[in-house]
Amino acid sequence: MAHAASTMTRQVIVVPPELPMPAAWNIMKRRRIRHLPVVRAGQIMGIVSDRDILLRSNLDHQGVIHVPDVPIAFAMTTSPITCPPTETVQALVRTMTEQQIDSVLVVDAQERLVGLVTSTDLLFLLLDRDPIRPLPFEFDVREEQDPYPP
Repeated sequence: MAHAASTMTRQVIVVPPELPMPAAWNIMKRRRIRHLPVVRAGQIMGIVSDRDILLRSNLDHQGVIHVPDVPIAFAMTTSPITCPPTETVQALVRTMTEQQIDSVLVVDAQERLVGLVTSTDLLFLLLDRDPIRPLPFEFDVREEQDPYPP
């Protein structure tokens, strides 16, 4: 049985570069998202991930994360990878795996942000395919030791 092609509608939350990092972290936790495009006056300034924030944060002895009170611009990746809305899923997967990134900003011909595609979005596309297909991999599990111990 063939499935009709469907379009996913996604709300994309953006933040200004001067937003304090703790506020961005709170937005990400509350919205359960891992990426925030950083935009000023419609122009893309960069993108920040939860990992970008965590790398700049501290963990206290009780396991509480302390996010520094600096503008989110200090944690963002400038010049993020983008694609047009017409990008194919295959090309997007190739770009994301080769660049080892989990999100790509979708921009129009004027370089305005029109969307965001994440690795999770791409995984959900697999659900539309054969949902009972077993994993198509052969696994080879190997133990390695660090060849360069400290």
